[in-house]
Amino acid sequence: MYKDFKKSGIIHKVINQKIKNKLYDGISALELTEFIENEIKLYTKFNSNDPLQGGIGFPVGISINDVAAHFTPSKQHNPIISGNDVVKIDYGVHINGCISDGAFSWCPNGEYNNLIRVAKDATNTGIKNAGVDAILGEIGQSIQEVIESSEIDINGDLVPVKSIYDLCGHQIKQYKIHAGKAVPNIGLPYMERMKVDEIYAIETFPTTGNGAIYEDKECNHFMIDKPYNGGGDTKKIFDIRFSLPFCPRWFDFDIPNNKYIKKYPVLKTVDKGTVAQYEKTIYIKNTCVDVIN
Repeated sequence: MYKDFKKSGIIHKVINQKIKNKLYDGISALELTEFIENEIKLYTKFNSNDPLQGGIGFPVGISINDVAAHFTPSKQHNPIISGNDVVKIDYGVHINGCISDGAFSWCPNGEYNNLIRVAKDATNTGIKNAGVDAILGEIGQSIQEVIESSEIDINGDLVPVKSIYDLCGHQIKQYKIHAGKAVPNIGLPYMERMKVDEIYAIETFPTTGNGAIYEDKECNHFMIDKPYNGGGDTKKIFDIRFSLPFCPRWFDFDIPNNKYIKKYPVLKTVDKGTVAQYEKTIYIKNTCVDVIN
């Protein structure tokens, strides 16, 4: 599986640069999303007759300002990214279910570049502290210290930064984007350790708010998280996605509401605080940590 994780990571890195070349003030979320998804399909040689061999790891996240995670656009809800918006561009590539998960933030006019830098510094600190037998709660503590020791200048005002405490990094397994262990973004008495050959997404979410989030009524991320042997539209989704996340935009029917399909609503900050994000996927080796994307 290591070979497939490496391949998905290489593709992720290539697409990252193409995204940055695509960005411009005034781009719509849907234009950006469709560009990324089409690039993923191109580089993974996506085959609709064998959809689980490679392709999109999960719906592209285009979460703007106080939207922290789990928003993907549609024709009905297609915000424009402009000015001092902070957009989190979160996308995944999979090869045979081996997912490279990564994200970066962008602010068209640069007003929130310091917040974006804090996210990158915090994630890199988490990676620096990762490795065989690393205690996950201690990694969270190191991330929190970087984020919450920061202040950023916004229009001449010094604003303290907090870590969103209900969002965290996560272990990844084949065809399973959230698997088993978590990598917290705050210090916790969480004594689980990293082990050889485990894969993790290290992602951090600094905010200008107080760090609290809530689930919005809007939901456009879904996943079938248990075996399904039935028929109907759920079977159609399962055959294409298995246990990989999906969104309504990909289908010409409504997503069924049943016990097999789990919802992941849009997440927003309670106090409208602006959020940045930076994420990398790492592979834990005996002697080092391999950043695959």
